[in-house]
Amino acid sequence: MRGEGAFWSVAVYLLKMRPIPVLALLATLAIPAHAQVVSLDEGSFTITRAGSRVGREDFSIRSSPGAGGLLLVAHGVVAMGNRRIEPSQSADTTGAVEKYQTEIRENGVVALTYSGELARDHYRARTTRPDGESSREFRLLPGTVAVEDEVLHQLWFIARRGPGAVVPVLAPLRNLVETVRVELVGNERIAIDMHDIDARHLRLRTEGSGVTRDVWVDAAGHLLKVVIPATKITAVRDETPR
Repeated sequence: MRGEGAFWSVAVYLLKMRPIPVLALLATLAIPAHAQVVSLDEGSFTITRAGSRVGREDFSIRSSPGAGGLLLVAHGVVAMGNRRIEPSQSADTTGAVEKYQTEIRENGVVALTYSGELARDHYRARTTRPDGESSREFRLLPGTVAVEDEVLHQLWFIARRGPGAVVPVLAPLRNLVETVRVELVGNERIAIDMHDIDARHLRLRTEGSGVTRDVWVDAAGHLLKVVIPATKITAVRDETPR
């Protein structure tokens, strides 16, 4: 209460001094920090397969106010040859998925649309293809994150859990939940846009299949590089994080 009184005292003083221009300043000061959109990571990757360039991914991950509190909102566009994937999701502050949507286009034609939503502990998913529609409903473990097989920036949601974490991961288009372990490989320096950056090398190991995805993140958690040995995919960020 004392802090609020001090704020309004300053406000009255400023209004007396300069009543019109100060209104915009007061509006800004009155907005609580939790109601602001904050960029957590955004940029683009150049994607290569076995050394040859095959595509690009642009993405953004932000903290944004929602009806029930803060949400993490991620959006991306993956372009590889004649295939374009555009996923969007919202998650709680732990990264656990609440809503997910994606659209896949091939040669400019919609080949698939998908939407999923968490209702308490049940996840409802619907997939539409040119030949028909299907739906599924199943349980998700608390803390489940969503990572689409062909989308790279979503690995951020796993990596942020840190070394030693065991993460339930939903592969949306397969409607399958897998367990991924986060392992620390070590600290390394990698080149991004002709700049050397200190990075932490993490290995994301999927239980059962043994599939690994290596990621490099900086001290702030920005995703810098991804390597998927099974598909010979390497993705390197185009510019240093801001």
